[in-house]
Amino acid sequence: MEPIYQFATPQSIENLKAEQQKRAATQQVNTGKCCEAAEAKKVNSSSTLLALSFVLLTGLFANFAANAQTAMVVHTNNKTAKENKADVAIRSLDDITFPEADFKRGAYLKLRTVYVDVPVSKFRLKPFPANSSAETRAELDFLLHLQKNRNAEAINRTETMAAVYFDPLTTNPADADYTRNINSLFYIGRDLGPWFNAKQLPVTTQVLQNVIQDATYYIFSLKADFSRPRPYQLDARLENLEAPGHASYPSGHSSTSHVHAYILSHIFPEYKDHFLGVASEMAFSRETRGVHYPSDSEAGKEFARQFVEELMKSRKFRTDLEAMKAEIVQVRAANQLTKK
Repeated sequence: MEPIYQFATPQSIENLKAEQQKRAATQQVNTGKCCEAAEAKKVNSSSTLLALSFVLLTGLFANFAANAQTAMVVHTNNKTAKENKADVAIRSLDDITFPEADFKRGAYLKLRTVYVDVPVSKFRLKPFPANSSAETRAELDFLLHLQKNRNAEAINRTETMAAVYFDPLTTNPADADYTRNINSLFYIGRDLGPWFNAKQLPVTTQVLQNVIQDATYYIFSLKADFSRPRPYQLDARLENLEAPGHASYPSGHSSTSHVHAYILSHIFPEYKDHFLGVASEMAFSRETRGVHYPSDSEAGKEFARQFVEELMKSRKFRTDLEAMKAEIVQVRAANQLTKK
């Protein structure tokens, strides 16, 4: 599925500014040439007088030229004052990034991966729309529309999904958050049946833990590299329902949910559309909460696609995936209802 929005990049904004400045410079040079031509004509028509009063007229001409140049500069500055102010506003808006001091997930940037070992740059996500672009404005307006129409039921539903994430640093069963953390690994496939859980699928649990640990390292490395501000940091009218301690692009919930969906689709290809639908619903919930742009969600899905491609290149992962599949098939068969 193609992204909803066409992406304008910060570089395209810079190119536009450069073109505007080039046109302004050309106009200023042409204005100077016109002034010089007019002065030359005036001097030629007064050649006799100039011959008689050379010294006096030379001084007057020099004074006039200096005044004309000053007037031209003042005129040019007045003409471009609004344009310069607009350029400053654009630059100021595009200078906004996620505050480095608010980044609370530095430990994820030091995670050791299990299956995937490639540079972060291997994952080629298109740049997000510039803060000053029409695309970003359209995204912010869409989020304001969602905010206007969200009700208590929608908010409660997004609260539930907000708690669906796996923290690779929370693996101690004695931790108060351990149960929620492990159960998050089974959210996307929960409709397979009540048997699809960590207790009955210990091999699957370990494989998914390894996968999301790898994905988390790359997701948060990309977030740190892009440093996109959250939507509510660009538009104060957005009433965000939470304030995540990390940058916006790509969406972590969209990324990991789609990773789960693609992996489960290798085992149950007939349910691929369903798994991807659940992942998309998860991503959309983050937009409803006012913490992600739609382009963050699309980038998360694209990251997941590329990430799973890299996973499938790992011999260790392919071996573990087969073990995971065998366990799931066995447990599913044992839990099938007997026809009467």
